[in-house]
Amino acid sequence: MKLLIALMSALLLGGTSFADGIYHDGWIDRNKNGEMDPYENPELPVEERVADLIGRMNMDEKTAQMGTIYGHKRVLKTTHPTEDWKNRVWKDGIANIDEHANGVRQVMDMTGHVEHAELLNLIQRWFIEETRLGIPVDFTNEGIRGLCHTLASNFPSQIGIGATWDRDLVRQIGEITGKEAKSLGYTNIYSPILDVVRDPRWGRTIECYGESPYLVGELGKQQALGIQSQGVASTVKHFAAYSTPHGGRDGRARTDPQIPFRDMHEILLHPFEKVITEAHPKGAMSSYNTYDGVPVTGSRYFLTELLRDTYGFKGYVVSDSGAVSRLHEQHEVAEDFEAAIALAVNAGMNVRTTFKKAEDFIVPLRKVIADGRISEETIDARVGDVLRVKFELGLFDRPFVDAEAAPSIVHSDANEAVTLRAAREAMVLLKNDGVLPLSPDTCGTVLVTGPASDDASPMISRYGPGTSDVITPLAGIKAFLGDRADVIHSAGVDYYDATFPGSGILPQPPNDEEQAKLNEAIEAAKKADVIVCVMGDNDDTVGESRSRTDLNLPGHQDLLVQEMVKTGKPVVVVLMIGRAASVNWIDKYANGILVCWHGGEKVGQAVAETVFGQNNPGGKLPITFPKTVGQIPLAVPHRNGAWAKQEARHDPNGWGTTRVLGPLYYFGYGLSYTTFEYEELEITPAEPTADDEITVTCEVTNTGDREGDAVVQLYTKDAVASVAPFEQLLRGFERVSLEAGESKTVQFKLSPKRDLKMLNGENEWVVEPGRFDVMISDSSGEGGIQQKGSFTIK
Repeated sequence: MKLLIALMSALLLGGTSFADGIYHDGWIDRNKNGEMDPYENPELPVEERVADLIGRMNMDEKTAQMGTIYGHKRVLKTTHPTEDWKNRVWKDGIANIDEHANGVRQVMDMTGHVEHAELLNLIQRWFIEETRLGIPVDFTNEGIRGLCHTLASNFPSQIGIGATWDRDLVRQIGEITGKEAKSLGYTNIYSPILDVVRDPRWGRTIECYGESPYLVGELGKQQALGIQSQGVASTVKHFAAYSTPHGGRDGRARTDPQIPFRDMHEILLHPFEKVITEAHPKGAMSSYNTYDGVPVTGSRYFLTELLRDTYGFKGYVVSDSGAVSRLHEQHEVAEDFEAAIALAVNAGMNVRTTFKKAEDFIVPLRKVIADGRISEETIDARVGDVLRVKFELGLFDRPFVDAEAAPSIVHSDANEAVTLRAAREAMVLLKNDGVLPLSPDTCGTVLVTGPASDDASPMISRYGPGTSDVITPLAGIKAFLGDRADVIHSAGVDYYDATFPGSGILPQPPNDEEQAKLNEAIEAAKKADVIVCVMGDNDDTVGESRSRTDLNLPGHQDLLVQEMVKTGKPVVVVLMIGRAASVNWIDKYANGILVCWHGGEKVGQAVAETVFGQNNPGGKLPITFPKTVGQIPLAVPHRNGAWAKQEARHDPNGWGTTRVLGPLYYFGYGLSYTTFEYEELEITPAEPTADDEITVTCEVTNTGDREGDAVVQLYTKDAVASVAPFEQLLRGFERVSLEAGESKTVQFKLSPKRDLKMLNGENEWVVEPGRFDVMISDSSGEGGIQQKGSFTIK
């Protein structure tokens, strides 16, 4: 079969065909009539080709373009086309095939890079030759931390990428993801996630760039641009209001977001508006959840009025898996599945996805249309969006890829170097009492302990590469030290204990098995001169449907650190986490704390280089770390007074000192092995109009004795507004590399109508005149402000 596929692909790429008369120089006779019809003519405008093709389609062919086939071992029983395909609904075509042969859940059939590209070429050929109009298929796949395929380049989790604050890096990651996808035959990648984290208990915090809408929007824009620069569609998700479920709950509780209308627009929707208007992604995924009681997938307001009419979206909307059926089964706004179909399609959904047969949607869709509940005009509009994307991707004119090139593209040496760069830049130093960096020549015996110390599994994501040669922290430290020091290992504890998650509210002492494992680490610590504890999360404690009730490290991880601190030896804690962690005891008593997140395939090398000083940590927190879940919501931006104290003794309404104040670590916080100073703040013009561009510059100097990265953060505040303003709005950032003693001028450009607009009391987007304060900071919060200034909008 491999020889047959290779031969067929070679013939296709060479311009010849087993189907006589279909493949011509520069065009494909898709309807097999011997003529170049308008939709087959690559010289005509896309809209003209779309209109011509829709005019030729019957209703079965149109509805087929609104369904998804999930790939091998999901829905498809085989990897290759079979005779049975002529009996399935996709005999009339299909919108897309999702995750076919990508290696998810260790289904490794046809995942070799050459054979995979040849396979998708063969399937594409089937749709060209075996359907009446030869409409191509869109091959979709996941890709939020590298392409979801075997041995693709494996990057840190999206929250770890958020910690880099590096637009150029994210653009490279997007380009690599798109290029690797394209080489394997995929044409549409479900990335980036543009959800804004407001409650870190939420399991999918790990899949988001952070809590600031500006940070999420800026990095998401670069990811989308990078993917689409390779001729592959970017499908952004999850639109909309997805990331604030009631109580941070996940799973079936993806509903009832707790955020007011104004904050939804100014916080949750800001990244979608930015990315859609500035990067023009070709896809958007509609979310499961309701907003104010209305399911998004059944909302014309969200899917048509906002997405298309306001933001100008020109791609196609694919439902999150099962979002249509939830309209009936969970949200109960439709009496049955047929009513749910009518609601979703009329609202603006183009393509339904779920882990079920395509017939389960397409057949009842046809009935709903026949019953008059969806007009043919609406169907033509929905199908037109799908076809437009396929034309724009070149699938009608250049449907095949060069399979032989795939091995030199997927996980190339150059791409692997970017995975290491990303792991290094994601490192955030939270505490250092002077013990870091450790000296590799004088550190003596190093104990590496903790559940994440030698575990590669957290770097293997359901939405990223399925297998990788991961360097664990233990392996990285051993390789880095070589024969300069002895390295010993004992895991000490598991990620969680026998009574988890109940132990989050009713802690239990270790059972006999857990105590024995802990004792091994205690004994190992007696032989060590320095201890590195690698703590955190795995797929059982963070990720989709992995929400938490508390933010402490689960299980007996704190107890392990406490036992290590009792030795009196230097203790460095490395946090391999996917969300904020309330590590109060560790913050007080450990000598150093470094966050490595789920740092991708090179995480262990980056940890070792950072602990021993070869890499100077420059990352910043993309989310606030609360001291306790009792402080949630605790995220930036927030309205005036949201984090205020309560002990004002002259307040006639009373006073008190009954709650813990302030976060454990502020958004934007991160230390370095060097120091930086900020000077020479300049703002011009001082009195701009709403149409003027405002330039903000400052000088940053590395005042230490080693090279390092500063992340210069620009915050603004509306001094007086018609609606209570936010205390701090991130409106610029720049990661700057500086040699010791070096200075650089950093420049920011503010466009008032983009960066200073707000929803007024009448829910109108306006730029209100008055004073705006400017803060140059190295983190959010008053303590992070380095320079202050202002300008006044006339």
